Amino acid sequence: AGAQSGGVISNSNTAAKIHKNSNAYVGDAHVYRIKDPSGKTFKIGESAQGVRKSDGASIRAESQVRQLNRQNGPGYSSEIRKTFKSKAEARAYETKLIERFRRRYGEDTLPGNKTNH
Repeated sequence: AGAQSGGVISNSNTAAKIHKNSNAYVGDAHVYRIKDPSGKTFKIGESAQGVRKSDGASIRAESQVRQLNRQNGPGYSSEIRKTFKSKAEARAYETKLIERFRRRYGEDTLPGNKTNH
């Protein structure tokens, strides 16, 4: 019989860890949006890093917001769009959202996204 602890499944013969960036990861993941200073959507992303305890903001998105504000001046912000129970669900939603934005507003929208994923 195996014991499970913190994403690690261990048996007498095997020990495998599923990375949070793997589509096989099962656990909370969310899709976030980063807005530029004018309020337009700059980037749509997905993360399984979790949320800050203090305000519930996406840890990954806020890291990117801090970097953008340092490089380009203040005014960038983030929000979580939706939370999912698996990485695969979050990634599928992220891709659909990016494709919908680009169909609606043109291929050059979402300057923070290099591809549709």
